[in-house]
Amino acid sequence: MTHYFFISTPLHFFIATNLAILHEHDTNIAIFIGKSEKTTQQYAKAIHNNTEIFSQHFDLTIEEGKQKFTHRKLCFSQLDHIIASNVPDSIFTGSDRRMEFQYAMHKAQGLNANVEGIYMDDGTVSYLGHKSIHSVFHRYIDPTLKKLVYGFWWKNALTTGSSSWISKAYLAAPNDAHTLLQAKTLVALDPDVFLNDKFIKVNERLIENYDELTLINFEQVNAVLCLPNESFYLKDAAFLQKIKNTVFKHFQPHEIAIKAHPKSNNMTLLAHVFPDSIHLPNSLGMELLLPKLSNNTVIVGDVSTALLTAKWLKPKITVQAFEVNNDMSKQLKRLFHSVGITFLSLEPV
Repeated sequence: MTHYFFISTPLHFFIATNLAILHEHDTNIAIFIGKSEKTTQQYAKAIHNNTEIFSQHFDLTIEEGKQKFTHRKLCFSQLDHIIASNVPDSIFTGSDRRMEFQYAMHKAQGLNANVEGIYMDDGTVSYLGHKSIHSVFHRYIDPTLKKLVYGFWWKNALTTGSSSWISKAYLAAPNDAHTLLQAKTLVALDPDVFLNDKFIKVNERLIENYDELTLINFEQVNAVLCLPNESFYLKDAAFLQKIKNTVFKHFQPHEIAIKAHPKSNNMTLLAHVFPDSIHLPNSLGMELLLPKLSNNTVIVGDVSTALLTAKWLKPKITVQAFEVNNDMSKQLKRLFHSVGITFLSLEPV
């Protein structure tokens, strides 16, 4: 059996690696379609010497400055060659709205009528639905334009994973899947694979460029604080102080690792507020950090996909979310409770 895995985000990469390990006796091919050449190169490097997981990989990453239409035509040409050389039995994707995936399904179906399209969990969208699911443009105008410009093989997905190209979905929490996904064959991801030696080896290759991590004794880390986008606390200093008071109520400063939001810039402020804590690189994804943490570590932070990822990839770990967002939907809160994430009230200043 030959399986293709379309990968465009870190979460896609980790779930694809998980599923490829489960299919280790088959031919697994990684197709990178991200937006960062640097990130794609890191992924390629991580799997280069692990051919028992992915026997081949191809980079279809968007080149900066190139027009989207021109780039897609080039991708389609490359996919024609790849698919003709290795006809897939199944094609996995974290987004069936990606043009590259749909074109690959279209071409593969011409060579193998039984090719199967499979969705890999893409986070909260799998459970809450696409944010534009009810818009006229999303439902009618955009899919019509795509059919006219690219071809009638384009099939609209009202929410990610729901297009008719998809027959099966691997989800972290199948019981909480969005209504449109419940029509698919739903399969629970196996979290134990994330502890597999082969998976750990891939992860080690990904984080070896983070020299700062070699200086950290992770056995002493009892809590990881995931901070929200700095815009929340730069305009409200009391908010950051409340977070500090809350975590310091339960943990000593030296046993807390601070993980700033990836888009944060003011690291000096955090060093001042948490001078005795461990500071992690803010570019380090939660997916990369988890294998370094013991099951006894507590992850606490603002409501985010990072917390869901932590609980999905390492279900035995304790994850707590700050209960600060009064606008949080009942559906999202129910999802957090369902996967075992508890809520923590902020201490006053």
